[in-house]
Amino acid sequence: MEEIIYSLEKIAKQNTITIVDVDSLDDDDSDTSMPDNKIVFMNPAYKKSSYAFRLAHELSHIMYGNNLPNAVYRFSPYFQRGEEYEMHKHAIDMLMGIKRPTSVQTFMEVYKIPSWLEEYVETEYSQQF
Repeated sequence: MEEIIYSLEKIAKQNTITIVDVDSLDDDDSDTSMPDNKIVFMNPAYKKSSYAFRLAHELSHIMYGNNLPNAVYRFSPYFQRGEEYEMHKHAIDMLMGIKRPTSVQTFMEVYKIPSWLEEYVETEYSQQF
């Protein structure tokens, strides 16, 4: 997983995005991105999805989001509509582009992708590989 995180950090650097790990948060506090400031605050203690999937998701807000003025986005694995859904898809695409998954199921398990996204993962996996 270290190499995946390193690759995501490299993508952030190429896009002048700052990543800050905030160790003082509770394990229920999710990650946050602020597109105007190009900054992502990550909570290493949050375990509902993998750090890599969450980081890719928050980077996607800055790189691909509609970037409304003063917008602040908080990660949630449960939002299934709108921009959050689009950022989940961008995160999946970003991770698949970094390292080819061995299978859809392995990808889902390693990154703790919510099960409701499995159909999208299957479609992308079959198209890319």
